[in-house]
Amino acid sequence: MSDAYRTVTALVRQVRENSIMVEVASRQGWQSIPRSLIHGADEIKLDRIDFSGHGQEHTFRLMEWKAEELGLA
Repeated sequence: MSDAYRTVTALVRQVRENSIMVEVASRQGWQSIPRSLIHGADEIKLDRIDFSGHGQEHTFRLMEWKAEELGLA
């Protein structure tokens, strides 16, 4: 597996302790992304999101293989 990151944009629904939940057009329902696969600087930014009960579209760096798996690449 590659250690490269891909810049992706997804609708972030929840930020959890060990993962984030996103919606992507290529899959039905919420998809889980482990926080360990998100670039550290972007992970910190995700912690600062104020959802106010709604998802928000965010751009962040995600491990390339996971971005491809979710159809975000």
